[in-house]
Amino acid sequence: MSFVLAAASLARLVVSHDCADADPETLAEGSREKSEAGIEIGLRWFYCAGLGIAMACMAGIAISHEHKEIQGVRIKKRHRLAVRFCVAIILICLPLAEKLDSLQLIATTTGLVVFVLAVDLYGLSRVQDPFWRDKSNCKYSAECILHKRDIETAVKIGAVVNVEELAKQDLGEKGFFDLS
Repeated sequence: MSFVLAAASLARLVVSHDCADADPETLAEGSREKSEAGIEIGLRWFYCAGLGIAMACMAGIAISHEHKEIQGVRIKKRHRLAVRFCVAIILICLPLAEKLDSLQLIATTTGLVVFVLAVDLYGLSRVQDPFWRDKSNCKYSAECILHKRDIETAVKIGAVVNVEELAKQDLGEKGFFDLS
């Protein structure tokens, strides 16, 4: 529910023209009437506290959920959740920074949420695995009871491939396919 409150507040924040370079005349006809020169303090609290409470609730759900322990993660679950709770507190207290205009407020909250996402993604990755990209090509090997050439021939001529009939032939073939 708090996330819905934050989203409703965001709809009012994005049409605000409290920034130095914001021109209300560039807004669409319907949004021009809704645009205000400043942000009400209640709107700030709805937006920031809504996001902060939603973040804290997600952390609370994660605490109560029993996860399978993954060996070798970069950041343990309790530390990732501590980051979430800290960001939730920052989000809830953010309306106290009254000098932030609507653009700065939205940018700050977006940056904090992206920071939590980055910490979770990095923290859940394993130390043994490369974080950015695996340099080796993805390969797949399998032992099939079907012949690759039979399937390819049927597909080339546009015939319907009856896999059950090919499987009854019981002719084995090992395959190695490079998926890169």
